[in-house]
Amino acid sequence: MEYVDAILASIGLLKDLWSPISDCFNYQKILDENCTTLRDKMERLKGREDDINTILKNVQYDHRKKEKKEVENWLIEVQHMKDRAQKIEQEAAKKRCFSRLRFLSQFEANIKQVDELLELGKFPNGILIDVHQDEGMTLLTTQLIGETTTKRILENIWTCLEKGEIQSIGVWGMGGIGKTTVVTHIYNRLLENGSTFGQVYWVTVSQESSTRDLQDDIAKKLNIDFSEEGDDNKRSALLFKALQKLKKFVLVFDDMWEVHEPERVGIPLGVDGGKLIITTRLRNICLGMGCREIIKVESLSTEEAWELFNKTLGRYSALNREEEEIAKDIVKECAGLPLAIVTTAKSMRGVYDICEWRNALNELRGRTQGLTIDMENGVFKILEFSYDRLNDEKLRDCLLYCALFPEDYMIRRVSLIKYWIAEGMVGEMETRRAEFDRGHAILNKLENVCLLERCENGKCVKMHDVIRDMAIRISARNSRFMVRPGKNLNDLLNEIEWFEDLERVSLMHSQLSSLKSVPNCPKLSTLLLPSWHGLCEGLPNAFFVHMPSLKVLDLSYLDISSLPDSISNLVNLRALFLCHCRKLNHVPSLAKLKELRELDLSESRMTELPAGIEQLALLKCLALRGLSIEDMSLSRALPNLLHLQCLRLDDMGFLIVGIEELIELRKLEILCINLSSLHKFDSYIRTKHYQRLTHYYFEICGGVWPPGNSPGREPGNFQRWDGVPRARNSLGKEVALWRCDLNQGREDNDDCQLMLPTNIQLLEIKECSLPTSLLDVSPSLKIARDLKVCSISNCKGVEHLWCMEDCVASLNNLYLRELPDLNVLFKFRPRNNVSCSSLKHLEVNICGNLKHLFTHELVNHHLKNLRTISVDNCEQMEDIIAATEVEEEGEEIDEMNNLLLYFPNLKRLELARLPELKSIWKGTMTRDSLQQLEVSQCPKLRRLPLSVHITDGDGERRASASPLKVIQGETTWWKRLEWDTHPHAQSVFQPLFRQKSSNNATLVMREFLFLGRDHLMDVFEEIL
Repeated sequence: MEYVDAILASIGLLKDLWSPISDCFNYQKILDENCTTLRDKMERLKGREDDINTILKNVQYDHRKKEKKEVENWLIEVQHMKDRAQKIEQEAAKKRCFSRLRFLSQFEANIKQVDELLELGKFPNGILIDVHQDEGMTLLTTQLIGETTTKRILENIWTCLEKGEIQSIGVWGMGGIGKTTVVTHIYNRLLENGSTFGQVYWVTVSQESSTRDLQDDIAKKLNIDFSEEGDDNKRSALLFKALQKLKKFVLVFDDMWEVHEPERVGIPLGVDGGKLIITTRLRNICLGMGCREIIKVESLSTEEAWELFNKTLGRYSALNREEEEIAKDIVKECAGLPLAIVTTAKSMRGVYDICEWRNALNELRGRTQGLTIDMENGVFKILEFSYDRLNDEKLRDCLLYCALFPEDYMIRRVSLIKYWIAEGMVGEMETRRAEFDRGHAILNKLENVCLLERCENGKCVKMHDVIRDMAIRISARNSRFMVRPGKNLNDLLNEIEWFEDLERVSLMHSQLSSLKSVPNCPKLSTLLLPSWHGLCEGLPNAFFVHMPSLKVLDLSYLDISSLPDSISNLVNLRALFLCHCRKLNHVPSLAKLKELRELDLSESRMTELPAGIEQLALLKCLALRGLSIEDMSLSRALPNLLHLQCLRLDDMGFLIVGIEELIELRKLEILCINLSSLHKFDSYIRTKHYQRLTHYYFEICGGVWPPGNSPGREPGNFQRWDGVPRARNSLGKEVALWRCDLNQGREDNDDCQLMLPTNIQLLEIKECSLPTSLLDVSPSLKIARDLKVCSISNCKGVEHLWCMEDCVASLNNLYLRELPDLNVLFKFRPRNNVSCSSLKHLEVNICGNLKHLFTHELVNHHLKNLRTISVDNCEQMEDIIAATEVEEEGEEIDEMNNLLLYFPNLKRLELARLPELKSIWKGTMTRDSLQQLEVSQCPKLRRLPLSVHITDGDGERRASASPLKVIQGETTWWKRLEWDTHPHAQSVFQPLFRQKSSNNATLVMREFLFLGRDHLMDVFEEIL
């Protein structure tokens, strides 16, 4: 019986156990089914993801469309879902059945999420949205003269554009007739009518442009990069596809000299709304381009020409009767050519002597009467009138020299003047500055008579192509010039003809791989061969043997590794430019080059100085920037180079000259140098040698204080500056401190205080240990009356910059980055009367301890000239402008939350990645000058303190946001804003809002940082 009971008990136990075992196997079955279901649904989801990515890839060239934000978020969620699905399947596969039970709920949740993503991924309203895109920048142009001729031509072109059947328009006429001016007005009008004509692109076509060059120029406008695509057909197809997706567009090709068939370029004319406008001097180009309408730009009428002459002459007092009669005859000789009229009128400015007026007319008539020549030659004859009136052979020679540069090339004024000085066109003077001043004066004269054009904010000049053609024509009369710049001459070596009478040769940017002949040019004085990666096969060893008169030799940017030995015999050479020859490691002896004034080896691979450099007694400029020379040969040579005016030793591995040798250079004006300790820097500054310098750049690396503790740095263990190198074409009086300990006790010890030059203009401090106040770095800062720029980055210790009573009043630009201990910019007390009104640009990045930038007292009393403010990645920043400030004694200033804040010159305010920012200003801020406000990743900023202008118009009071042009930020942030400054504030500012993706904040701030660097460069003179 007991045995039976035991059996029954066992059966009961099995029954009890079977239920969970059965359930386990059922769960396993369900788990497997769910796993299969999840895989199937994930495959469908991946398929939908692939379809959407394909659509987005196909639309990448259509700049009027972009993916919706919801699509972007959906794709991110899909990626997360794929990661989760993969992870849960991997984990489930590793578990036994009993431990897999807990995964059922996770599988079910994931399946549900996949279903939701599949449903969301249908996007019934499409995945793309229209993008507001800038249609282009309005081009500056002159006022149209002529109610009949010019404006009739303009309206004729416009009428053709409005006709749908006309897809291409050719505008032709002689050089200087005004084609570009008319079409520029058309271009600007097209921009104003973007909804009708679509995108508008302007491309200037140089005389040497190939079809590939033209394609590259168009691609840049479209933000397409196919520079690595070598197949011409594929390039055309890519361009065709990108333009076709625009549907409506207008291309303007200015100054065409060759036919580039639209189909070969990749221009879809006649498809939807694509149109093309070209300007050219040659009617055959219009025919070859297949222009449906060809319009000739005619000369001005007599009345229009007279109007233009008077407008250009700009006389305050009217011409008397005799002057007017002569002036009208002069205008008649210009034959209605606008460029000739303008240049002639400018040459007569300031002329009041009737004899000069009569003489001018006689000269002009003497060059045109009785000549049976075509109009093009006539133009040159007329333009030569202004050339001949320069009344100085050297001035005329300086103008002709500009023709050595490629067409439409922006010539750096400083580089041009260097050539002139070496050629002897600018007479030798006592100082380098005096010579450059004279060079700038010559350039100004040439600009003032319209023979050169100023560009790049006055740092460059450019020759009008007609003037350049005239200059080449004049220079070629006696075979004096050979100008072949900007051409690929590898297959056209026969175009390089080394005539014996040649005086100047330019093969700039000619992409030559070799020059194998040995020229016989005994009169050659200038040879310009700079070209990126050119002459990789080098030059023949005897290349310079028959060039005894050579004065200027520029081989910059070439891929040569060594120079021919024949260069050692160029006894008349005055300037040798070898900068950026990245492979150059050998230069023959320069001992015989006794006339050499300028030697530039910067950024080459030279590890030792050329032999014989100590014998160059007349050398005035020596540039060795960026070299890794490890011997002290220069220090031994310097005592013989007493005429040095410019010495560049910056960005080098270590100091290769001694302080004693430097201070003996009595004529030195420009010095750029690395110093390996604060002690050496202090030793130099105390000599006051820097006071004779017009420009300097001192870079101090890894120094310690006091001097007695300095380990001294030998050449082998010197650390190079590894920050972002600044292009130092512009230079002021600058000091850069890097990895220096500036925080050791020295308050009461004058011998242990860092001395800075009293005339310093820029101070850059990086990765240094600083005292609590920046002014404690050096007492010199308190008397630095010329300091314009201060940049501090990656430094510990500094808690504030200065108290307002000790402010650096001259400072214009302030850049602060990665200062973890900085808790306030400036200390302020109400009793202060001083003003730091010069500060214009402020950037603050990654200063984690800052809770606010300013108080309202600082803004209203000291910062009225601020123009740009940029704040980025300051994690504790709560207010940009705070109403109160707790002083050291703990006493609070009265709260002023409701006061009006006055920022009279602020034009741009940029805030990014400020997670705790709650307010810009708790009151209201006037916007009399603010043009742009950008906010990125500032989630707690719920209010903008912008006032609303109330203006009267048509008898009604209206609210406006003028002069504010744009507010950029994320859409989610914009929708959460609260408006309390005015009942109509939201409706006033809504049209100014532009969406900006939050992930663009870093890029935007980087761009603004470079904008700040542009401000920095504008402080200084371009001299290098």
